[in-house]
Amino acid sequence: MRIKSWQVMLLVFMGVFLVRNLMLPMISDDIPYAFVWNGADRGNLLDGVGPRERITSFGDIVRSQYSHYMTWGGRVIGIGLTQLFAWEGKHLFDFLNTLVFIALAFLIYKIGTGKKLGEMNATYMFWILLAFWFLLPDPFLTTLWMCGSCVFLWTGVIDMLFLLPFANAFWRDGNSKISDLSPLASCLIMAPLGLCAGWSVETGAFVTGFVTFFALIWFWHKKQLQAWMVVGFVFLCIGGLMLGLAPGEMVRLELQRQYEYNPALPEDMYWTPLMYYINYVECVKPVVSMQIPLLLLIGVYIWRLPKGQRWNKTTQFQAVMVSASMTVMVILMFIPMISARAGFLPTCAVLVASLSALRELLKEKDVLWQRYRRLIQGFVAVSMVLWGVTTSIVLYVDWDVRRQWMSRIDYINAHQDQDMVVVHQIDVPPIADELPDWWFYYNCVTWNTEVLAWGSDLEPREEGSHNLMYAQYYGWKKVITDGEDRRKVE
Repeated sequence: MRIKSWQVMLLVFMGVFLVRNLMLPMISDDIPYAFVWNGADRGNLLDGVGPRERITSFGDIVRSQYSHYMTWGGRVIGIGLTQLFAWEGKHLFDFLNTLVFIALAFLIYKIGTGKKLGEMNATYMFWILLAFWFLLPDPFLTTLWMCGSCVFLWTGVIDMLFLLPFANAFWRDGNSKISDLSPLASCLIMAPLGLCAGWSVETGAFVTGFVTFFALIWFWHKKQLQAWMVVGFVFLCIGGLMLGLAPGEMVRLELQRQYEYNPALPEDMYWTPLMYYINYVECVKPVVSMQIPLLLLIGVYIWRLPKGQRWNKTTQFQAVMVSASMTVMVILMFIPMISARAGFLPTCAVLVASLSALRELLKEKDVLWQRYRRLIQGFVAVSMVLWGVTTSIVLYVDWDVRRQWMSRIDYINAHQDQDMVVVHQIDVPPIADELPDWWFYYNCVTWNTEVLAWGSDLEPREEGSHNLMYAQYYGWKKVITDGEDRRKVE
């Protein structure tokens, strides 16, 4: 078999991603979720957490998820996967996570272009990987960190997998592989898939529901509406309700108001100009800013169309995808304590739309190459240089933090007879704190001091939940860090 250039790019990217997964230890919420969730005692994530029972069976996960659903939140799939890997071992996650990340790339390609995998080329793969590396919001926390990846990346694949048959039917005038099955078989496939897609993560479920709703209108108007489409949408809505109406949502909000440290936005400042400003600066602005290159490609495609042909099948597809993303970003302005990683699937939706534009532009690639050859060559060259430099930086930072983390474990093991072991806090190389200043605002691409301070590292406080859970996980007594509390509000 002849290896193609896009396959080489993919293999290199997969290698880097796998190495980064292997270097990242279990951190932050990964460790508390290795224990059965104790909703009767405020769960596993708040300060002062008491003794907890380690997960030792799948039944423990089921019992834990029921308690979690009733007392904390509805993200059963993402958190359930986190607990599964916390029990089975992170190395299994590392390899599977790499495959899931690549699966997302292929799904985005197929939904955006309507083409078969055999029609993949270097241009498509370059654009997808470029977006994955530079444009995804908080990629360190949404694709590498185990808990964050299970919640955003893995459920994002489920959402895209649900949208795939709709996209196939859209690009192929109602024809889709699932349509070749009997009505009963196709409905039996789409019902559980829709339930899981709706029960994924809030922003992903909304984007998927938004796109599917308009897809149903399209197919109904074209007289191509099929039973599996309606059944899939109905179960998608059911899953969304199961997610959004989880009894634990209100319980968690009350517990967070009472026990979580959030000086930037006290409870009495919710739904005030301060909250809207924080949400804009820390979530909406960085996410939308990272989407600009994707939107520019769509703009180039539309600009090159004759004026009377700018509202066509492709631009209608793009309008729905982009509208789904932007609608979510507007809604996020009104939700307290939101972060940029909530924009993960909305950004994937815009990437899907940009691929549909790229597909159309490639139909006139010879003309574009003759006119803009130097511009295209320059863009590719600069992108490759930036990728090489930034890859070297993040690998260095990842390795340096892992070295400190492993040395810390060795030190605690050597002093485990002490009632309390004081360890040095993790310090990132200075360049790690400089990356967010130019890499699209607050985008988190590797370890930095803020990530360590707000949950990834241990703390100088005995009552810190991660300190207590960390000690329980490794069978130690008490562990704290030296120095002052690094949680600061600027």
